[in-house]
Amino acid sequence: MTIQETLTMVAIMLAPAFFSLLGMAAFGSPVVAVLGEIAAKTKSKVFYDKYGQQTAAMGSVLLALLIVIDIAAVSVAYVKFPQMLQKVITPASPFLGPLIAMGVFIIIGLPYFLTWKKMRNAKGLHMTLGMIAALASLVCIALAIPAKLMIGLPPEMAQAQMELGILSMILPMAVMYTILTVAAAAGLCCAYLVIRRNKDDFGRDYYNFALKQAARWATLPMIGFLGCQGWLFAVLPEHFKTMTLGTPLGLVWAAGLALGSLCVIVWIIIARSETPLQLKGLTFLAVALLWLMHAMNATLFVNFMSMF
Repeated sequence: MTIQETLTMVAIMLAPAFFSLLGMAAFGSPVVAVLGEIAAKTKSKVFYDKYGQQTAAMGSVLLALLIVIDIAAVSVAYVKFPQMLQKVITPASPFLGPLIAMGVFIIIGLPYFLTWKKMRNAKGLHMTLGMIAALASLVCIALAIPAKLMIGLPPEMAQAQMELGILSMILPMAVMYTILTVAAAAGLCCAYLVIRRNKDDFGRDYYNFALKQAARWATLPMIGFLGCQGWLFAVLPEHFKTMTLGTPLGLVWAAGLALGSLCVIVWIIIARSETPLQLKGLTFLAVALLWLMHAMNATLFVNFMSMF
C-alpha cells in the first residue's frame, strides 16, 4: 500500500468514522450520566446531577440517531448484501451477543435518558436503570470487536486465525474501544454543553464546573485508550507487525496516537482553566481531533480485518 492509497483510504473512512464516533458517544453516555448521578448522591453536590442530566439528554439524541442509522444500514444490507446479513442474524452468529446487549441498551437506555426529571423522587431505581444501560452498552462494544474482526470468515478459518495468535489482539482491542466510548461521550459532551449554554441556562458557575468535569472524564479514558494502543502493539502477531510497520499504516497508527495525545492536552487545558467558558473553541477543536483520530484507527481496524 502506497502513501497515496493510504491517504485515500483515510479520506474514505472520514464519513464512517464521524457517524461511528457519534454512535460510540451514544454507547458511552449512560456510563458518564450514571457516574454523574452517583457522584451527586455520594458528594451531595447538585452540579453532578445536572451534568449527568445533560449527558443523558445528549445521549438520547445520539441514541435516536444511532437507531435511524442502524435501520438504514440494515435496509441497505438487506438489498445489497442479503447473504452477509443472514450470517449476522443467525443463532450461531458471533454477533448474537452484541445484538442482545444492544437491544438491552436501547430498551433500558431510552427510558433512563428520558425520565431524568420524572424519576427525581425514585433516584435509586433510576440509577439502577442507568447502571444496567451502561453495562449493556459496554458489553455490546466489547463483544462486537471480535465479531467484526472475524466477520465473513468460515468457522474453521476463524479457528485457524485464533491459533495463529489473533486471539491475543482481541482483549486489548475490546478494552481499547470500550474505554473509547466513555472518552467519546465526555469529549462530545464538552461541545454539547457549549451548544446548549444559552438554551439550558443553569448559570455560569455550573457551566464552569461541568466543562471542567467533562474534560476530566474525557482525559482519563483517553489516556487509558492510548495505553491500550501500546498493549495492542506488544501482542500483535509478527506478520501483522511486519505488514503494518513495512507500509504507511505505521504512519497512520502514529498519527492516531499523536491526535489522541493532542485531545488529552486540549482537555487538560480546559480542566485546569479557571474560566473554561472562555475556551469554547477548544471544545470543538477536541471533537475534530477525536474524529480524525477515530478515522485513523478505523483505517487500521479495516486493514487488520483484511489481513486475516
